[in-house]
Amino acid sequence: MKILDRKRLALPLAVGLAVSAMSTVAMADEGLSYNYIDAVYVDSEIDDGLDIDGDGIAVAGSVAIGESTFLHAGYGTLEFDGGVDLDQWTVGFGAHAPIADNVDIVGRLGYVDAKLDTPFGDADDDGYSVGIGLRGKLSESFELEGGVSYVDLDDSGDDTSFNLGARYYLTENFALGAGVNLGDDVTTWNAGVRFQF
Repeated sequence: MKILDRKRLALPLAVGLAVSAMSTVAMADEGLSYNYIDAVYVDSEIDDGLDIDGDGIAVAGSVAIGESTFLHAGYGTLEFDGGVDLDQWTVGFGAHAPIADNVDIVGRLGYVDAKLDTPFGDADDDGYSVGIGLRGKLSESFELEGGVSYVDLDDSGDDTSFNLGARYYLTENFALGAGVNLGDDVTTWNAGVRFQF
């Protein structure tokens, strides 16, 4: 039985897209690396009739398990207007292939679990996410990434979003970055740090 209406359950879907888009892979001076830990501040605006804003933090990571495969995971917690809180986990598998010097095409598949607490009741939802994108290294210190993500949650429905991000490496292992995720009714910004190993 649904505790909340579909509009209220759109929140986990919105953050699902944001966390999935944030779960990308890192680059090192010697090429593209798939071992990292991210910590970011997230700001989300939902304009589908709810017109509410939220912010919070998220962490994500990736570990290479082969020459062209990796595991990824992420956790985000956000507080929205009106006493709405959202916690979400994403875990999954990814693969990549070079298409040019210092440019990879990257695909990801993940399981998403979301818990929503509101003054109107609580709801749990889960589903899956898929994403495909390009990542390129413009210099030893600067990288760009972009792609498309799709999230399908059992009760909240599905949505597609486009993401773009940039990262600047202050050292070989430490970077500052920012990104944006644009969905049908949701815009999410993030800014934070990355440590790669």
